[in-house]
Amino acid sequence: MDATRQRILPGTHTEADRHAAYRAMHFAAELLVRAGRSVILDAPYRHGDDRDDLARAVAASGARLKWIECHIAPEIAGERQRVRGFDAERADLDPGVVAKRARQHPYTGQGLRLETGEISTEECRRRIEEYLGTA
Repeated sequence: MDATRQRILPGTHTEADRHAAYRAMHFAAELLVRAGRSVILDAPYRHGDDRDDLARAVAASGARLKWIECHIAPEIAGERQRVRGFDAERADLDPGVVAKRARQHPYTGQGLRLETGEISTEECRRRIEEYLGTA
């Protein structure tokens, strides 16, 4: 989602920009599905309005939605942010903010649940491929 936002609205990051980026990403995905392609969207979907817009795009395209939710303990999320360090594009993120967001994330409880702080990247990939039927 951040790449979409930067592409259509470079250098900005407001609430309105986030909404626009999600809508643009969903519209592009809808067009690709209608053209017979499979699409994977990578975004946190922390806000209900973004999830609602995704549901509308899925319904309009006739696609089937498969959720993959990456869960992580807040302490691990904060530590990963600390190790990554400052990011000028996401200057509001620090280890405390990231840990708080991990603690408060509104998971759907649908689809594939991955405990990303407990399993390797390779195991995550294997489970995703199995879930999507691409293994």
